[in-house]
Amino acid sequence: MSPTFAGRLQLGYLGVVQFLFLLTWVVYAIFLGDLFDRLGLPREYVPRLLLLDQLLFACADVLLGLYADRAMRLFRGLASVVVALNLIACLAFIALPALATAAPELFLGLAALWVLTSSVLRAPLYGLIARRGFEPERATAVSLLGMGLASALAPYLGAVLKGVDPLLPFTLCGASLALATLGFAAWEVSQRPVDAVADSVPRPSFTRVQRLLLAMLLLGAGLQVHAFVNAAPLYKGFADPAFLPWLMPVLWIGFSLAVNLGGLALGRVGMQRGFALSAATGALACIGCLVAPSLPVLIALQFLAGIAWGGVFLAGLGLASDAGRHGREGLFIGALFAGLALGAASRIGLTLAGIPFSPQLTVPLAALLWGAGTLVCLPWLRRPVDPAAPA
Repeated sequence: MSPTFAGRLQLGYLGVVQFLFLLTWVVYAIFLGDLFDRLGLPREYVPRLLLLDQLLFACADVLLGLYADRAMRLFRGLASVVVALNLIACLAFIALPALATAAPELFLGLAALWVLTSSVLRAPLYGLIARRGFEPERATAVSLLGMGLASALAPYLGAVLKGVDPLLPFTLCGASLALATLGFAAWEVSQRPVDAVADSVPRPSFTRVQRLLLAMLLLGAGLQVHAFVNAAPLYKGFADPAFLPWLMPVLWIGFSLAVNLGGLALGRVGMQRGFALSAATGALACIGCLVAPSLPVLIALQFLAGIAWGGVFLAGLGLASDAGRHGREGLFIGALFAGLALGAASRIGLTLAGIPFSPQLTVPLAALLWGAGTLVCLPWLRRPVDPAAPA
């Protein structure tokens, strides 16, 4: 087995893990309303649980990222923690449909346990990639590609799984993810050893990533509104609703293309400039969707928005890991994911507030959030800065 082929297998492995991880969330979102019916809970409570999920994610991302950094310093390894917590998460996920006829408190407690433990495949995993991967940028891109493909598949799964017993998809997804992550220990052993950090080197502080975290929070909220609130009504303005499963993935196809090829572009323009340019492109795409004159133009703009979000996400993870070298990669990446979780929570919060959504209101809101995020990182377009200090 050649090193190149072995390296491709390792990269593909990370992509599969992230694909299966996000697929569990897709299945969860598809069937949560049905599970609430079995529990005797009104479906109006579904957004409240999803909001709680995102808030738990935000807390777990930071805490597990912090723990991952500590574990890497003390034990020079993280595989056992990732595998153990993920197995707990997978068992909890598989058990969710079975508990849908039990006490609601038991179901909700198990759902919270699943959310908290599944976070181990976010900040700790990407932090470890940043510290120990032979090709950290490429490994991050392939992992995001797995997420993008799962997101693109979501509308099709929603149609295909309609009426299916939730126990089957929950079991298949949970068991597949559990089996996939069992190989994580072998992946970690195959990577280069952790670089030693001299005691004289100061530990990086949050002031070095404050601009990045604020920008990601705003851009993440804008993406949430654009992708999960605006997309369907905009498409319905030009196409029959029956075509939505074929149209909704357009943004995520653009995202997958961007993270797969974006590393080359970011290497030329720099992480900071690439982040700012992607943010500005996303803002323009959002504005364009409001005045799109036809379906082909709207599809092109949605595709462009996906490319922009892919550039933002890929550059954001690169900046967070670079700023955290050495010793706080997990914490900074965890804070980045926490900001994205808070962005999702803000979108769900708007839904719970009972605001009557319409494209005339929410498309400008998405563009405004993207524009605000672009303004935050605008200085990165004007001056060259050390990529390890994105303050």
